[in-house]
Amino acid sequence: MPATLSHKHTVDPDVDAFEHLSGALDQSYRQLERRLEALQQQLAVQRPLAALGEMTAGLAHQVRTPLATALVYACHLRDASLEPGDQTRFAGRLVERLRQLERLVADMLAFAHGANPGTGRFTVADLLHAVCATVQPRCPDGARLRLPPAPPPARLTGSVENLAGALANLCLNAFEAGATEVAVVCDVHDGELWLAVSDDGPGVEPALRARVFEPFVSGRPGGTGLGLAVARGIIERHHGHLVLAESTAGCRFEVTLPCRRPRRVAALTLED
Repeated sequence: MPATLSHKHTVDPDVDAFEHLSGALDQSYRQLERRLEALQQQLAVQRPLAALGEMTAGLAHQVRTPLATALVYACHLRDASLEPGDQTRFAGRLVERLRQLERLVADMLAFAHGANPGTGRFTVADLLHAVCATVQPRCPDGARLRLPPAPPPARLTGSVENLAGALANLCLNAFEAGATEVAVVCDVHDGELWLAVSDDGPGVEPALRARVFEPFVSGRPGGTGLGLAVARGIIERHHGHLVLAESTAGCRFEVTLPCRRPRRVAALTLED
């Protein structure tokens, strides 16, 4: 009787171990992917809450000091034996603190809600004129605002009021920090308006340079820490950029905004 040949299939133990390890790694990788996705979703929820908590704490801190000071002055004014001169002095200080609170609330609302850039069209001269009208009445005694006498003939689109407010913030911040002169220069290159706002003040401390645009970060006593954040938000909503540039003295902010040069229309001579 012929012998029957049988072939027995033998599994290599190394291959079996490799396949087992590969399957375990694939399962672990999928678990890790699911965990990372869950963490990303959790972070997306928690990050705005953390930012909101930080802003709320900052706002409470900024409001507390001028409010407490205003209450002290108000209590003094209730004193019937107070001399007329002291009454006038305390009343003036009370008004100053209330105006500080008003600016803080206005800046906070502008930062929270943003500003509509609008669709208006205006020239660089219009913008600088609006800046001057905002800053000049609030310049300290002896301080000087210098603007270019012949701004470039370019046109911008958006809200001249909002942009002027942003640039005025840069100027007024400089004066409030102790600057005696603020200079604005501008030029047009490749469809962009470039402006630089420089001052002769004390400048920004190195430790604060990376955080100057964060809300509630201020390098001066009594500062709300919202002016620069609001200014950057307005400029960015106009598709521009605001940066703190390097300077050898004082402070220097640079702004770029999209613009258009006016079209040149050839003069036509009509002949009979």
